[in-house]
Amino acid sequence: MIIDESIGLAIRSHRLSQHWSQAQLARKVALSQKQLSRIEQSQVLEISRDLLITIAQALREPVLSGEVNQWLYKCGYRPYVAPQLELPDEYVQWIVRFNPFPAILLDIGWYLRFWNQTIERLFQIPFGSLKGLDQNLAVLLYAHDSPLAGWWSPELLAHMLNRLLVEWQPYVTEPWVSSLKSALSERIGIPWDELVHQHCPALTPIPSTSEILSVSADHGIRKLRFRSNQVPIPNRPDLMIIHYYPLDDYTERWCWKTITNAENIEKETPHDTQ
Repeated sequence: MIIDESIGLAIRSHRLSQHWSQAQLARKVALSQKQLSRIEQSQVLEISRDLLITIAQALREPVLSGEVNQWLYKCGYRPYVAPQLELPDEYVQWIVRFNPFPAILLDIGWYLRFWNQTIERLFQIPFGSLKGLDQNLAVLLYAHDSPLAGWWSPELLAHMLNRLLVEWQPYVTEPWVSSLKSALSERIGIPWDELVHQHCPALTPIPSTSEILSVSADHGIRKLRFRSNQVPIPNRPDLMIIHYYPLDDYTERWCWKTITNAENIEKETPHDTQ
């Protein structure tokens, strides 16, 4: 079977937008110019998953937009999923639009990629302050020295780890899964199997709208209660938006007040122009 003509045309279009010759792109992906020419003209009977991903990575834009996964689907391959792939700038704006309610952009490795003002105020963690594995939601949930240690109920800890394991199930053979589990185990200070046994002895299917997040506010006097909703991003199965909506009037008022105060603080703070 000849590969789908649209794939070859898309590769050629992205190459030309970079002002690269066939020879230039061919060198970047370890092919001959003749081999690349045949791919662009859809004159090959088969193309490997790894080669499609390598070409997309060299061109960059197909990875950012998720177009590479459209190519993979057409060839009958599983999607390209890995932690901390690059993000288009517009994804940041998607999260900001959820203000005044909390929202985060999470990737398949459970790295927090972006979060809005309300999350900053809720968790008192400015965006950009978390680095490396400390940017991982699993660390925030299960490490005793994380900024959010002690915030979570045992039920939520069990539920969240169960969700993580369900989400990782299709990718258990991917190298990034085993390496990330090892890194998280070392950072959290508990072997992975022990962490799973401690919090999540059995896997159960997870509905997309399930977690109830309860946190203290107003100096711990009142509890804020949110229900979470998971929003997939088209063509990017490595990413998801999780936004939280209030479960009572007090929580909703807190959200609106938080954003109003944040905007006032920004207006009142003089910017250093030097």
